[in-house]
Amino acid sequence: MESILAFSLLWARVALGLYLAGWAAALAASLLKDAGQQNAIFGLARAAVAAGFLFQFVSLVESVSSFTPQADVYRILTGLLALIIAAFFLMVYRAWSPRPLSLVVLPLICLVAGAATLAPATAAGGPSPMARSLLHNGWIFLHIVLIFIGYAGLVVAVGSGLLYLIAERGLKSKRLRAPGRVLPSLEKLDLISYRSLLVGFPLLSAGLVIGIYWADALFGRVALGDPTVLLALLAWSIYLVLLFARWSAGWRGRRSAYLTLVCFGLAVAGWLANGMSQVHSMFLK
Repeated sequence: MESILAFSLLWARVALGLYLAGWAAALAASLLKDAGQQNAIFGLARAAVAAGFLFQFVSLVESVSSFTPQADVYRILTGLLALIIAAFFLMVYRAWSPRPLSLVVLPLICLVAGAATLAPATAAGGPSPMARSLLHNGWIFLHIVLIFIGYAGLVVAVGSGLLYLIAERGLKSKRLRAPGRVLPSLEKLDLISYRSLLVGFPLLSAGLVIGIYWADALFGRVALGDPTVLLALLAWSIYLVLLFARWSAGWRGRRSAYLTLVCFGLAVAGWLANGMSQVHSMFLK
């Protein structure tokens, strides 16, 4: 069993190395002037991310198949988040080929994957018996996966939003040389952000509904004072306002990008608050 867990951690670290290699290749490609060379290097970056995704998947399968009471749930869940963000990014890349998006999204994937592999192991003894029983519940697993997909959509949307702000500023100031050659068009970046939010919002909503239902079933109430719950609901509210503003008031471009950044900040704060959450901290011990 220990050898399986050791291999699982090894594959996770290989995945991290491939994500870093993909990021480095994307950075190198962005510095090249020749379009053909750029395409080739960006292709290598995408291939490295795809290979990292496969190694991350193998690592998670081995971790889950050898799940024990002493399992490091933090590493498993953080690795799952990195896997889902990488999968979402690869699907967006296949659909629109927004090569500069790699420069924004890949660092976040590397950060999450690094947290899954390089962070100190959690305390011995693993999660509480109650938390272990919940981890075997399919609905709880679905709650986690759906929320992570919603977060992945938000990561891609915020990456597109940042590129939009950079491209718009460059066009207005005329300080960037031929920005159309470096970044996708403003319309394309806005579309990628919108489509990512449109996919992520219903899944995030479904994940929150499942979590609220089980919190009520297990504890008899939903702890709105819990920092993770409160921040997640605030992020969901901004998510809703963002989409509603686009539909009703035609909010696009800069305003949409800024509101996406606010939503992303709340989501990150909610993730960091897991350690202070009465419910979610049970899984991280």
